[in-house]
Amino acid sequence: MTALRSRRLEALFGVPLDDLKAGHIRQLVTNAVAEAFDLDYKRTTYGSSDGDKRALRVDVAALANTAGGVIVIGVAEDKQARAAAAPGVPLSDAEIGRMRQIVAPGVSPMPVFDILSIPDETNPSLGFYVIAVPGSPSAPHAVLVDNSLRYPKRNGATTRYLSEPELASAYRDRTAGAARQKSRIAEVETEAIDRLTLNGPWLVLSLVPDLPGDFLISAGTYDTFENEMRGRSALQLGSGAAQFMRTSVGRRRFLADGGGSTLAEWCSLELHTDGSGVFGMRLWDMYEDKRQEGQRVTNLVADESLASTMSGLVWLGSHAQDRAAAGGNAIVRAQLVPASGADSMEIGDMRFYGTPKTRSAVGQKGITPVAETVAALDDLTTGCPGLAVVVAALGNELGQTFGIPELGQFTPSGELNLRYWGRESHQDLRAWAEQHGIGVMQQG
Repeated sequence: MTALRSRRLEALFGVPLDDLKAGHIRQLVTNAVAEAFDLDYKRTTYGSSDGDKRALRVDVAALANTAGGVIVIGVAEDKQARAAAAPGVPLSDAEIGRMRQIVAPGVSPMPVFDILSIPDETNPSLGFYVIAVPGSPSAPHAVLVDNSLRYPKRNGATTRYLSEPELASAYRDRTAGAARQKSRIAEVETEAIDRLTLNGPWLVLSLVPDLPGDFLISAGTYDTFENEMRGRSALQLGSGAAQFMRTSVGRRRFLADGGGSTLAEWCSLELHTDGSGVFGMRLWDMYEDKRQEGQRVTNLVADESLASTMSGLVWLGSHAQDRAAAGGNAIVRAQLVPASGADSMEIGDMRFYGTPKTRSAVGQKGITPVAETVAALDDLTTGCPGLAVVVAALGNELGQTFGIPELGQFTPSGELNLRYWGRESHQDLRAWAEQHGIGVMQQG
């Protein structure tokens, strides 16, 4: 899926960028749509001279340094910068690779961008390239121009270079943006935990996108949300999970949970208008009976439960990208929250003889184990190897807090390892992995 999400451009084309056809691009000519801060036309592909290569780098960097946008190759403009003709250009995978190779070494830091090939309906060898560049949280991006680094930026339909004061301000914004993102994830996480009934341990997953989005809360959008969520299983992976039975609205957010008195009892979902979100699931405590009898005050959570619960990241990624139109990557956090009254936590399993056993080298007392990583939103919108990689990274970091090198359910390269799952679940796991293109192994 294309990293750039823009409501303005989607309205202009009439479809999301991923659904673009040649007819949508020709409509720009019919409507005489003018270039803008987020729309640039090129009659032909970029050439092979040093100047042509520099022009491609400047155009990509300028969009990344502004608010993002697209370069449409194969559309000619008139003197008023309006789309005047759409003759198209020859299409090939080699040309896409060449453009990527031009940008990669020539823009620093390397921005995120996609190159879409849009074939003509009657002659697939001809068509259009659309270079889609999201606004970048890593801005400012520099390009080497005349032996010096320059920082291009879109100014309406033209490109200019940042002045020294503007450049200093851009670097301050980059640092402040990272700090705001860290502050935001702590804020949404804390608010979500306050809504949980802590009768048992919980795993709480939080996400904040690099480039915030926005969506409108209204009676209509809430009705759609309610219809989508009521009765849905809270997990993408695993069976017998809690369902979302109750939906509501909070300040700038949609809420869903599995029911309870006023607080969430089994599962919880908070989806904010800026694309941030928090998903929580109450975990089975294998020591719960003993704890209730007063014999233990430790939570022993199953490693398989941690891995399957993390598939709930899909709720957060899909919301950020599809509902809120957020862009870029995202900070993702996983936090283990102990039950009220428990003084320590451990990670264990019941794979052998059905007897709970700990895998922890050390029990954790008085702290809340947290793991954090950066993920592409694309990897969190559906089950895919990218999701498995994120789950492995978070799970392993949580495990290391307890002295466990790797939890093992997923490998760092994104494979599912049956060795660390109970045999009764292997058939369902294989089917899920096959459906989402995830490799399966059994070793360790």
